[in-house]
Amino acid sequence: MKNFVRISIITSMDRHSAIHKLSTAISQSGGWVSDHTLLSNKAATINFEIDDVPAYKELLSKLDEATLNPSTELEKIGNKNNAIQGQLTVTFIHDAPDLKRDIPALGSG
Repeated sequence: MKNFVRISIITSMDRHSAIHKLSTAISQSGGWVSDHTLLSNKAATINFEIDDVPAYKELLSKLDEATLNPSTELEKIGNKNNAIQGQLTVTFIHDAPDLKRDIPALGSG
């Protein structure tokens, strides 16, 4: 069984600061970001990999220290010595409007 975790965070922290703290916590715990998706200024998904369960526990501790208050939604850990794949979802609470970009219509002109 492959080790997989899902972490959820809801924060009112500035999204740039929060994403910086998230990526720093992952790298300081010996992990790395394998993919990410930004959904306007409302949410972000960060896929990561980390070496083992002790490194994962360190990541959770670092997220707590950064006042990001992680909530684990799913933890499928079979072998504690195997690498862990994870998905971290962040929802940003704020009053700012959505980031919108005008996309020109195809075939017009």
